[in-house]
Amino acid sequence: MRCLYCRKQIGAIRRVVDREFCSSEHRRRFHTSSARALRDAGELLSDYDDYLAVVEQPRKAAAAKSGTKFSIATAAVIGLVLGLSLWIVPSGPVPMPTGQLQYSLRSNAFSQRIRSFIPETTKINLKHDFRMGFGEWLGTIRQNEVGGALRTSGLRLWKPTLRLTDYQLEFQASIERKALGWAFRAGDLQNYYGTKLSLGGGPDGSRSEIERFVVLGGREASRVRLPIPVSIRPETLYRVRMRVKGDQFVTSLDGQVIDTWRDRRLRTGGVGFFAERGEQASVRWVSLSEPDGLLSRIFAGLLLPPVPGMPMGGKVPAAVGFITMSPIVD
Repeated sequence: MRCLYCRKQIGAIRRVVDREFCSSEHRRRFHTSSARALRDAGELLSDYDDYLAVVEQPRKAAAAKSGTKFSIATAAVIGLVLGLSLWIVPSGPVPMPTGQLQYSLRSNAFSQRIRSFIPETTKINLKHDFRMGFGEWLGTIRQNEVGGALRTSGLRLWKPTLRLTDYQLEFQASIERKALGWAFRAGDLQNYYGTKLSLGGGPDGSRSEIERFVVLGGREASRVRLPIPVSIRPETLYRVRMRVKGDQFVTSLDGQVIDTWRDRRLRTGGVGFFAERGEQASVRWVSLSEPDGLLSRIFAGLLLPPVPGMPMGGKVPAAVGFITMSPIVD
């Protein structure tokens, strides 16, 4: 056996009383040096378990602190998502008194507070069922408007929309005689873009056309007439959608794009309906919505289910005068 201090062989007599050290002096020196090494490391410990506890304690404390920070960050993200959800998700249809239009603002106090911290403007979503009356329309209204529909004649504009810029127009209508006409980017009765859908000629209803033009200062210019890939028949309900953004205008009929064009002469203005000589159409309802902001688009796509639209044909739903919020379909 060798001494743990000097590494020399331990004598036979010494091994009887001590098998680790060759002398009592070497035993004392060995423990003294070990204690000094531990003291130089920063702490004189009674045993190895205490040493491990002191070494591991800072590591465990650091890990606990990191976990706390992560938990706080996670809670903050979840709170932000819930707050934005309350702000975006509508509480349901907003009833409207006859003859009045309202914006789709939520009345929840918490959501209003959350909304105040988000740098996006309120988006407008308007819908008008003509059984509500014609108080919000500019222009001459015929006295025989019956059956909850607007019959087109001279130009009539929807007053709450006249100061808007970019939006999506949607309406349901049928052609009674010759053509259906509507206006957009209309600042007044003398300045607007006009579009018409004309009935197809021939026995099979083919050769249906779309016309578009601009009126500036009461004078018409740039009228264009083009065929469309859809046959339009009289007394048939069609759903028309038009997207107005910047200088680009896209028109679709029952979900099929039939025309797209550009023009920069009019930058702002609302929507309306008109009929030229010998023409007449019946409009059941009309809606208009502004494009949503970035956050609204993200959360609408992630959190909101698709909102069913008005039916393509048949009867108009019994509910009159309501506003819905739905993401704009590009």
